[in-house]
Amino acid sequence: MMKNLPKLLISLLAGFVLGFGGFSVVQIGQRKLRTAVFLAEAEGQVRGLRAKLATYYADQGRYPKDAAEMVAQGFWTVKDPPYEHLRGSAAWVTAFDGQGGFVYLSASGKIYLNTDLKREKFLRSDKLKLINGNLLPPGTFF
Repeated sequence: MMKNLPKLLISLLAGFVLGFGGFSVVQIGQRKLRTAVFLAEAEGQVRGLRAKLATYYADQGRYPKDAAEMVAQGFWTVKDPPYEHLRGSAAWVTAFDGQGGFVYLSASGKIYLNTDLKREKFLRSDKLKLINGNLLPPGTFF
């Protein structure tokens, strides 16, 4: 029995390493899928808000001055604001800081996600969508 002890220990160690590595790969895949769901949801919200802004601009000839005016115009209610799950925020800011929520540039009527996504794990299609799309302000995702 003692002759086989080193082989047994090596086999146990190899099994542990392979199991741990496989578990890590599964976790990364799950994280990418979770991020894909949150990103798709955020994209839908941004596109919906942009459509409301376009309608408002067509009717009024200008964009709302801030998020409070959007609430007053019925874009959403105070009790149920747009919420992005990537960072878990419903905040509205006028300059990108990456802390979550949305960026609204009232002069141009542009809405973006205010989310720093540089450390997230993405499916290839989602990464291409972020690079080529306009969900984030230009120059904030590399």
